[in-house]
Amino acid sequence: MNTSNNDFTLNPYIFGKPIYKIEQLYGREETFRQIENNLKTNIKITLLHVQRRIGKTSLITCLPQFFTEEQNGFKFVTFSFQSYKHKPRTEILDHLADDIAGTIGGLPKEVRELADNEYNFFQLFLPKIINEYLSGKKLVLLLDEFDVLGEDETISTPGKYLFDWLEQVVNQEEKLFSILVFGRPLTDIIYLEKFLEKLKKGDRKPIEVGLLDKESTQNLIIKPAKEKNIEYESDAINAIWHLSAGHPSLTQLLCFYIFNNSREKGIKKVFHDHIDLILDEAIEGGEAVLKGFLEPLKDNEKLFFRAVAVAQNEVGENRLKTNIKNWQSVGKRLVKYGFLEEQEDPIAYKIKVELVRHWLVKNYPLSDEERLQMEKIPEKDENLPKINNNHKMPTEKGDNNSQGPNQIAKFLSLFVVSLIIVIPGIYSLSRIRNSSNSIASRSECSRFLQEINVALGDAKERSQVIEKVRSEWSRKEESLDLQCPYNYELDRKYNELLYHYGWNQINIGEYDKTIESFCEITEEYEKFREVENILSEWIFSEQKLSVENQEKVIGAVIEQNQSGKNCLAYSFISERNKNRLFEQQQKLSEQKKQARNESLYQQAQERIKSFEFDKAVEAYCQISEDYENFPDIQTQLQGWLSGASNLYDDEIEKVREKLTQLRNNCPGSPLK
Repeated sequence: MNTSNNDFTLNPYIFGKPIYKIEQLYGREETFRQIENNLKTNIKITLLHVQRRIGKTSLITCLPQFFTEEQNGFKFVTFSFQSYKHKPRTEILDHLADDIAGTIGGLPKEVRELADNEYNFFQLFLPKIINEYLSGKKLVLLLDEFDVLGEDETISTPGKYLFDWLEQVVNQEEKLFSILVFGRPLTDIIYLEKFLEKLKKGDRKPIEVGLLDKESTQNLIIKPAKEKNIEYESDAINAIWHLSAGHPSLTQLLCFYIFNNSREKGIKKVFHDHIDLILDEAIEGGEAVLKGFLEPLKDNEKLFFRAVAVAQNEVGENRLKTNIKNWQSVGKRLVKYGFLEEQEDPIAYKIKVELVRHWLVKNYPLSDEERLQMEKIPEKDENLPKINNNHKMPTEKGDNNSQGPNQIAKFLSLFVVSLIIVIPGIYSLSRIRNSSNSIASRSECSRFLQEINVALGDAKERSQVIEKVRSEWSRKEESLDLQCPYNYELDRKYNELLYHYGWNQINIGEYDKTIESFCEITEEYEKFREVENILSEWIFSEQKLSVENQEKVIGAVIEQNQSGKNCLAYSFISERNKNRLFEQQQKLSEQKKQARNESLYQQAQERIKSFEFDKAVEAYCQISEDYENFPDIQTQLQGWLSGASNLYDDEIEKVREKLTQLRNNCPGSPLK
């Protein structure tokens, strides 16, 4: 039986894209409270280690929302180093300065230009922002993917360099804090060794973000469905917990497909059997997330991970289980990554997430050759020769000498590099979406991801990529994430690209291009509310922009809305928005006219002082009738012609000639 209840048809589970609203994020309250406590107890640098594929973007996006308006004494600026692995420090800080300026809004150009080198960024730009532009609030730099900048202890490593600067400047500036987010174990980051030791001595430690506990997982399962009149029996909840182990993305994945099945069949109560029915479909739909557990690993780590998956399902002692116990160095690394947990028997290790084990066994079973390869105990960090087998075990496409931990954190960067190597030439987005149900191939989307990542790190590429997206990919009918359902977060990254490009253009006075970019940003983007506020300030605040630039902004917003594109951050769908904008446009036009009148009036006074009465007439004749001194101008011109003033005859004649010449274009002329 199918239901016609429209509310019931909307799937409340969020899979394949970040969560942007804190009320939809479950199980991270304790993490938020720990961060809040650090900030309120004046801990200037907070280290956050977030396990891979655990919902880091959602966590970072929702964190500022935890601080309510009433108690919020903090201004958060979020910045990701994901695309900056090989960028010079000056470029990294320049883009960070753009984000700070964008978050605050309305920053004078001369203040933004203070961040023209590394020293000035930390010693001039940041202090000025904190002391003059935050209205007493404290600045929190929320810096994601910090480990991408390198882990070495040499000063040439951007990670070490920026960390040292941050550690120095947060101690200098009372109202500056920093939250550094790492995607790999902090003990792998060499330059953090002394800092971690200081934390330990102070009885403090970094904040770890991993799997959800059972109660939080249960809330994630039950609460979204409750509004849709669907209930879960306890055996169904336990089955989901058994499969996902509290992994938020995989819990959402299972519930997403359970809900679809329930909607299709009119099921109102979910039992254990319903989970079995959707399992294969969910695994197929969650391929991108599941591959995230395998793709970044080195070859020997992949083989070991798969071997544990197979051995867990085998009964009794055998050679494979014995060999697994002997691969201690590899096993301990995977425990460190959070992929495995140690146990006594029978094989010393267990895959933490059962759904991942299920997927590995189904898609990557061990060949006989691979079982033999497990006989050899690898040396520390030794890689394996490539195996040509029918199971197509994913192999790394990077530097074979790089360490396992590096691979995990740097997967996206290596993925981009591999695409550059494999794909010759420049990728052309050679398809236009004609169907609302069109889904691009994985290779198309991977190449698209590459272009966006490159453009995020290189300002010169941004305009070209944005134009390609506008002409060859459409977000009007369908989001990029729906067109590319491979968990690439294309909408978030494209929104970020539009945001950066907009600020690039405003710095050179290209307001129309800035507005076009800002208007295209969708409401799911973490900085959408900030963009809304920026546009409102530019339109309505007299302190932010000159009247001329305000008019440019208003004209661009009107053009976006009237061209059929719709400016999402200031939309004419709201009649109130439309009316207010046109009222403001009229108000600015009036202000501009009166400012011009005043300027012309002052010009006329200067001409009179120089006895250039004909030139004064030229200025007077350009003044409109609604100017406050217009009656005085009429009286003065009449007096000049009548001889009631002290003008000489030749001066009176020049005034008369000029008024005659301008008779039809002089509102105040007595000759009209």
